Amino acid sequence: MEFDGDELLYVNPYNFKVAQRLPEFAQQWRPDPGLPSTVYEAVDTCKYNIPNCIVGEQAAHLPGVRTERGGDGVPNTLICFVTDFHPTPVNVSWSKGEEPVREGVSETQYYSNDDFSFCLFSYLSFTPQEGDMYSCSVEHRGLEQPLTRLWEVGMQTDPEAAETVVCVGGLTVGMLGVASGIFLIIKANKHS
Repeated sequence: MEFDGDELLYVNPYNFKVAQRLPEFAQQWRPDPGLPSTVYEAVDTCKYNIPNCIVGEQAAHLPGVRTERGGDGVPNTLICFVTDFHPTPVNVSWSKGEEPVREGVSETQYYSNDDFSFCLFSYLSFTPQEGDMYSCSVEHRGLEQPLTRLWEVGMQTDPEAAETVVCVGGLTVGMLGVASGIFLIIKANKHS
């Protein structure tokens, strides 16, 4: 079940138990107790109909990968967003330099996109140190080699900081222009 594109809950298709994705809402909202049996019936219907629907495997959708991060020097989380791939599965791995990282790694289940491809989030929780280099690698059978994205501590700039610098610079030039204009008007009035 989704709300505004965020998955609130799902029913595990193996044991038919409801799993809520956002614990802060789980205490305030309880799903319909009949939901697992409804899902069980839907899964049975799908199992019955799937053999009649499968024509053949289409070309694989290749995954797109993007990494995002927070601030430097404090506990942080890198997010590797893998999207637009089909079929499942994908294998996401993290590395620090050349060494594989397993501690602090978590990932979501597969989410479906509107075009029937899938997406997945993989998270790496860590504290960055100057000079560290992290990478997120994605393996999928549609790729000839793993797709890798790098992140180096201290190398990336915060886009908001750049916007702030440009804004302050523009504001300074504008204020100088206004001050110069007022000065010239006062000077012209004194000479007339």
